[in-house]
Amino acid sequence: MTDIQTFTCFEMERIIKEGENALIYNPKFREFGIQVLDGGSSVQIISYCPWCGKSLPSSLRDEWFDRIEILGLEPDDEGVPEEMQTDAWWKTKR
Repeated sequence: MTDIQTFTCFEMERIIKEGENALIYNPKFREFGIQVLDGGSSVQIISYCPWCGKSLPSSLRDEWFDRIEILGLEPDDEGVPEEMQTDAWWKTKR
């Protein structure tokens, strides 16, 4: 999934890896959120760890869409590079 450095504490890492609750991590956008349990795919993005209270890393969603636009692509195009479909795009640039 990802390494502990992405999370603020071991409790948060454990909860997300177990996958038995509404808390999720989206590595492509480096976002943490709580799923809206209405049967859809909506997520409420969170900025702080619910267990230790530390700030979470900022989302890279806007930067991802900017890069896709620079490439002249739409987000759902088949030509989106493989690295842009995972967290590789932001991990390799930092």
